[in-house]
Amino acid sequence: MRLLVIDHGSCDPPATRVHALRAAVRDHGGEAVACGPSSIPSLAEQPSGLHGIHFHDIAAANHGFLAAVRDGSPAAFLAAAGGISPSLLGLARETARQTIAEAVDKVDPDVLVVLHAGLLADLAIETGVPVVLHVAAPDLDAAAGSPRLTELVTAALGSAEAIVAADDETARRLRADWLDADAACETWPAAPESAALMLAACRRAIDRRM
Repeated sequence: MRLLVIDHGSCDPPATRVHALRAAVRDHGGEAVACGPSSIPSLAEQPSGLHGIHFHDIAAANHGFLAAVRDGSPAAFLAAAGGISPSLLGLARETARQTIAEAVDKVDPDVLVVLHAGLLADLAIETGVPVVLHVAAPDLDAAAGSPRLTELVTAALGSAEAIVAADDETARRLRADWLDADAACETWPAAPESAALMLAACRRAIDRRM
């Protein structure tokens, strides 16, 4: 099974979460390629297994957004994205949309795994590939302070083939405020030890699409 794992945090190799997940997926018989924010310029040769989204030039127009991009954490990125201007948000999303589409064309994944329900989740759904959406508390916190992010998160949750919560409290918040009463939501952390669960969720996403 080929996965494209899209993260909202830094995807620079080798010591970032998405690459640890790639290695764990490989150990369980799958194949995973990373896509997400990277400090490697888009015109530079990309490392094997990475389709980097280069937000630095775009973020330079806003000090808070640039600081968050440099920070590299998903929580900082999502919190800052909720407060930038619509035009800058649109530019960032269009940059991401192009990179995600290029990655899908090159990798031809069976499933997209999106870590965090924020700026990139609905863009993954636009590709038409089945999506497993992994939701964490910072996603819901950022959306609570931004009507635009609320709209994006709601759209992604309504269209993903499988929804996963990072922990029990996030699952409770999803069921209380975001999901339909009959919506399925499993719980596991986005960590290497969850690789088998991730692959199982991906198989269910494919089955649901079929």
